Amino acid sequence: MLSFQLHYQLQFGDAIYISGDSDYFGNWSPLQAKRMKWNQGHLWTIDIPIHYFQYKYFVSSFNDPNSEEWEFGPNRLMRTTEPSCNHQLNLEKGIVDVWNHRKVMFQCYNPQQYPMFISGSSLDLGQNAKRVSMKQKQDISYKKILANVIEDKVVHYQFHVKTKKHYSSSILTLHLDSTISQNQNLDFSYKNYILAFCTGMEKIKRSIYQLDNHICYGYVPRDQNDFNLLRDANLHTIIEFSNQAEQAAHSIKFGEFNYFTLNFRSNMKGTYISNLSPLIQLLITKYHVNVKSNQQVIYICNNSLSHLRKYLQAYKSLSISK
Repeated sequence: MLSFQLHYQLQFGDAIYISGDSDYFGNWSPLQAKRMKWNQGHLWTIDIPIHYFQYKYFVSSFNDPNSEEWEFGPNRLMRTTEPSCNHQLNLEKGIVDVWNHRKVMFQCYNPQQYPMFISGSSLDLGQNAKRVSMKQKQDISYKKILANVIEDKVVHYQFHVKTKKHYSSSILTLHLDSTISQNQNLDFSYKNYILAFCTGMEKIKRSIYQLDNHICYGYVPRDQNDFNLLRDANLHTIIEFSNQAEQAAHSIKFGEFNYFTLNFRSNMKGTYISNLSPLIQLLITKYHVNVKSNQQVIYICNNSLSHLRKYLQAYKSLSISK
């Protein structure tokens, strides 16, 4: 028997129902959904005798669930191997859900057990401002979060490994809107968590790095595979900082990409560090689009990441000091 809990305050006369994809719930029929029990503190509870299903909550009338207000986000997942599994899930109080939130587990294959970190656009992942340490279990590094599916319909995230050098994965994307529910597969879940799994730190040198919500950076794309990587990361505005004095600034458009080449030397004569901040701010203002709407940010590239990181770190310092 599984015990479910949900804290949510409703108007008098309404109730929380749980519905799902099994015969027990009538295969998503609101009329056969199970009404939860109200407890003091606006805590709704119910015991469910099945253990492998997708489910979701909705609000309706206490006596007649004929008009439903479904929660946002993809279907919730429950996947266990035993009918009596509160102990298997290590849940003393049962399964505690939060309205319009989803439990997500990020995993990365890490048999060497290097120190692993993750950064991303959601609050629990540091909102791209910091890296969050991951826990290790056997060959897997993992991080559990509770994602707000209204604010975080799309989560961009990136794994980081710390050895003698620091490496990062390419930017990955997790969709948490309702459109994925119909294609959702319980094979991509872990117990009652949505699972975001990375097989390993592949193509390290060609990785895309994220500076903040406005800027990604990395090496200059060389071939179709590199451009495919940028496309997958929704990076369509590419700005190359050229170190060649003889190369004039220019811009071209091919396919879905806008490619700009800036002569770093000619733009940075003399006090180039003091000119760096307004230059990047100009690029952001002209080409940046809000990340939360799942649109592009600018991608700055150079074939020397050490130089590029130095310039971008100087830019960050100037931006913070303002």
